Amino acid sequence: MAKRASSRLRFTSIHLKNWRNFRRVDLSLLDRAFIVGPNASGKSYLLDAFDFLADLARPTLGGLQTAVGDRGDGFSSLHSYHAKKEPWIEIDVSVGNDANPSIWRYRILLKALGKAQVPTVAEEQVWKDGQVLVERRQTGPASDQFLFEQTWLEQSESSRLFRELADFLASCRLVNVVPHIFRGGARERVDGLDPFGGNVLPSIKSMSKAKREARLQAISKVLALAVPNLVDITYDDSEDGEPHLLASYHNLRGRRLSEATFSDGTVRLIGLLWSIADGTGPLLLEEPELSLNEAVVREIPGMFARMQRLSGPQVIATTHSGALLDDLGIGLREVHMISVDPNGSSIETIADNKMIAAQVDGGMTICEAVLPLLSPNRVHEFGRFDLVG
Repeated sequence: MAKRASSRLRFTSIHLKNWRNFRRVDLSLLDRAFIVGPNASGKSYLLDAFDFLADLARPTLGGLQTAVGDRGDGFSSLHSYHAKKEPWIEIDVSVGNDANPSIWRYRILLKALGKAQVPTVAEEQVWKDGQVLVERRQTGPASDQFLFEQTWLEQSESSRLFRELADFLASCRLVNVVPHIFRGGARERVDGLDPFGGNVLPSIKSMSKAKREARLQAISKVLALAVPNLVDITYDDSEDGEPHLLASYHNLRGRRLSEATFSDGTVRLIGLLWSIADGTGPLLLEEPELSLNEAVVREIPGMFARMQRLSGPQVIATTHSGALLDDLGIGLREVHMISVDPNGSSIETIADNKMIAAQVDGGMTICEAVLPLLSPNRVHEFGRFDLVG
């Protein structure tokens, strides 16, 4: 059966220059994108480029200055160490759908000025259907730099001409549920968007009773397939008003246990399922396989595909999992591989790698063709070291 064309917006391409580990990135993106690479190669940094644009589009988070300041040591943390002769960062994304991959395009060039290294907009452009809609360049005296300390994207008056694009970027969500943060809600961000899961319980609490019960019932049905003896997940307020999830199990004869007792895998699954159900913007997932049984991990790509057939969100996920990459439904254009050399990290779509493409055409799975390339050269020596003094 032919795949139905989707009218839902998604990222269709990204171009980066001098961003974090990368001197240059040029990727075309489909509804699913799986990012693979060695440890510390830049997988999370690639996701962060999308999340950075989302932060710019959410004025309540503080715009450009906060988005840069929250990411380590300011501008220098974002600028590639390997690009000393190019003291700027470029992010350029296209947004569209199956019928028109370039409905929108947004490009921003960032520089840091003065001893304080204040992040400023050197260039900013927006295209609609291939035509320049708005653009600006910083060409005036240094005294005017304050005019460029905010992006147009974060200014509601300026962005009204491209509100659809701004709303799309703001809808992008990074998800990396940390079980103890989920349980305690310790890191909820000011606008309720917390990639570490601290917002999930408060978000459940703020929902209407009917909507909350319907969503938890749907999540319970999926969880019951992965968690032994699970009957359902329900919501409850404690006496002090704090929100809780309660789980009932076939083997506990009616006793209900709170989220404090949930396994890490159960917590991460709840966070993943809640994120899928909680919006239509792109999902940026950090290693969704963590803490999960391999049999469950094998079902994740298929779950994403079924979700997207129902107009679910685009998914861009990092992974180390062979079980996930063993899914025969994953195409060569859905997997993007990072490699590292002395000049930094680079990334390619594996369909463009002739060796990998030939191996997969010859009968190898993507897992078999790709994962051996990501192993450190001397990893076989890892177990030989005696750390006991």
